[in-house]
Amino acid sequence: MKIQLKLMGVLKDKTPEDGSLELVDGSTVEDTLRALDIDTERVQVFTVNGSLERDRARVLAEGDELSVIPPVGGG
Repeated sequence: MKIQLKLMGVLKDKTPEDGSLELVDGSTVEDTLRALDIDTERVQVFTVNGSLERDRARVLAEGDELSVIPPVGGG
């Protein structure tokens, strides 16, 4: 299956060239983060098809759009 990705901030450089990623059927949000070599413990905010998602075990479907927002620091 193929999903669309929107990686924000410091993760932007991990976005595949065409903005999509091919995954095996039944892949979860966490599987996707691992496939992109993103530390799953650092990322706390992501959306699936524009809706906030808290469950890393959510199974993705063909054509879903996953947005990943890294933690923001400053002060």
